[in-house]
Amino acid sequence: MKNRKLLCLLLALALVFALASCQRGAFSDKLNDKVNGADTSGGASDDTSGDSAGDTSDSAALPDYTALSNGLDENGFYAGVRALDFVTLPAFEDVELPEFPQIYDRGIADGDFVNIDYVGSVDGVEFEGGSTGGQGSDIVVGYTSFIDDFIEQLKGHKPGENFDIEVTFPDPYQSEDLAGKDAVFNITVNYIWDIAEDAAKAIGFESRDHMAQYIAYNYVSVEEVTSETEIPVFLSAAQCGDIPQAVTDAVRAAMKTQIELQASQYGLDADTFVQYMVGASTLDEYLDVQAPFHAQQDMIFQAVAEREGITATDEDITENEYESYVDVYGKPYVLYSLLQNKVMDLITERLLDA
Repeated sequence: MKNRKLLCLLLALALVFALASCQRGAFSDKLNDKVNGADTSGGASDDTSGDSAGDTSDSAALPDYTALSNGLDENGFYAGVRALDFVTLPAFEDVELPEFPQIYDRGIADGDFVNIDYVGSVDGVEFEGGSTGGQGSDIVVGYTSFIDDFIEQLKGHKPGENFDIEVTFPDPYQSEDLAGKDAVFNITVNYIWDIAEDAAKAIGFESRDHMAQYIAYNYVSVEEVTSETEIPVFLSAAQCGDIPQAVTDAVRAAMKTQIELQASQYGLDADTFVQYMVGASTLDEYLDVQAPFHAQQDMIFQAVAEREGITATDEDITENEYESYVDVYGKPYVLYSLLQNKVMDLITERLLDA
């Protein structure tokens, strides 16, 4: 699956920040303000770039991508480390995937994850962008932000009901044509998601509340978030002993390189970047917490590869058209990425077939 969602080589930073960033819903606005020279954070972050914000010219040295290969052997495994010495893997048949059923027999209440369709109109005329088009949209009552008291008016209604709610657009509003206008939304409640606390934790969230924040702040659907539950569930089922320091050091160095690269694309130093992204005071503070976690994850993936006899080869590089990445990232890191993709594909297939 060349384009799979968790492609390690191209989406490494997405894995680093995926859940942490959901707690900072205004991150993109604040970071864009910073890049454009208008820091609205109210904090004391110092701009140490020395140049105008957003300048990604040669004035700041970019990280050495090939450093990502440090600590890896010629096969993409961690050099000199047998992961199965540190990891106890579950049998695939013993891993149970969480269920996310749908509720149809009660009214909407605070905290519910609800799928609705709506069509908005002003003076009887539908307006652009005011409809789900029958595709359904997930909102979280008490978390998702809509105009006026849109969400409040959903409470008590049951799946299957069709009804109208009335709201007033604020003035000013992003669409001048709608600013200050009274609108009617015709609502159809499709279903309520039954999201249990342990199910939310099983797919990598700290809590059900954390999952609600993520969906509300990022305007994604429950289905999008739960469509690939197999990997985090398997990771949580594995048990790790003390991971070799050499692995943690290699992971830390790779994460540092990746974050420095991302920061440079915004014209920021890495400390300022992580302040805006995850609220850590410095990059080192963030890495102190996250590097050991990601080192454990890497050891679990390598342990699966060892147990199942999975390898990555030059043929895989050619087949996936990754030749151009070898000179940039180093061959060990490219093979490491291909190995992780193969492992994730295997875990997904085995758990879905179990």
